[in-house]
Amino acid sequence: MRVSDSFFAAIAALALFSSPARGQPKQSDLELARELLKAGKADQSLALVDPIIAQAMLKDAKDPTAICPSVAVAVLQSVMKGNYSVSVENDWCDAMLVKGYALNELKRPKEAEQVLETLVGHDRNNAQYLIEYAYTIRVNGQLERSLDLYKQAEKLASKLQDRESAAHWRAVAIRGQGYAYTELQRWDDAAKAYQRSFKYEPNSDLARNELRYIEQHRPH
Repeated sequence: MRVSDSFFAAIAALALFSSPARGQPKQSDLELARELLKAGKADQSLALVDPIIAQAMLKDAKDPTAICPSVAVAVLQSVMKGNYSVSVENDWCDAMLVKGYALNELKRPKEAEQVLETLVGHDRNNAQYLIEYAYTIRVNGQLERSLDLYKQAEKLASKLQDRESAAHWRAVAIRGQGYAYTELQRWDDAAKAYQRSFKYEPNSDLARNELRYIEQHRPH
C-alpha cells in the first residue's frame, strides 16, 4: 500500500504545533482540533476550526493580502525589537492549515484546494503550507503544476533557519516531486528525486517503498 507523504507531514506538523499552553487549564478549540485530526477524527476537527476561520474572515483575514499572525509577529519583533507572541486562539492561519488537512483526509480535495490556495496567499514563504497545497493540487490531477509547487517549496525549506525543520521539509518536498514524477511516468526523474531525498532523511521508509514501486512498475 502506498501511503501519501501528506499524512506523515500532517503528523509532523501536529507535533510541531502541539506545545502545551502554559497557565491555561482548558484547551483551545484549535489545539483540540489538532488532536482530533491526529486521532483520525477529521470531521470533528473540521467542525472546530470552521468557526475560527469564519470569525477571522470578518476582520483579520478578510483582506486576501493580509499576512498570517505569526508572520506579523516576526515583522514586529524585527522592527520593534519587542517580545511579541501569537495566542493559540487567534492563529487563523494554523486553523486554515488544519482545515486543509481535514478536508484531504475526508477525501474532499477540491474544497481543500480552495482553502489552501487562500492560506498560501497569506504566507507565500511558508514551505509547509505550500507542500500541502502542492499535494492537494496533485490529488486534483494538476501534476505539472504540483511539481512546480513542490520545487518552490524545496527552495523555501532550504532557507529555514532551524536545520532540523529545513531538512524535514526539504525531504517532504522532494518526495512530493517523486510522487508527481511517478504519476507522470517519468520513472528516472522519480527515482532520482527519492534518492536525493535520502540526503535529508536517510532512513525514510516512504522513499524506500516508492523506489520499490518504481522498480516494479517502470518498463524494463
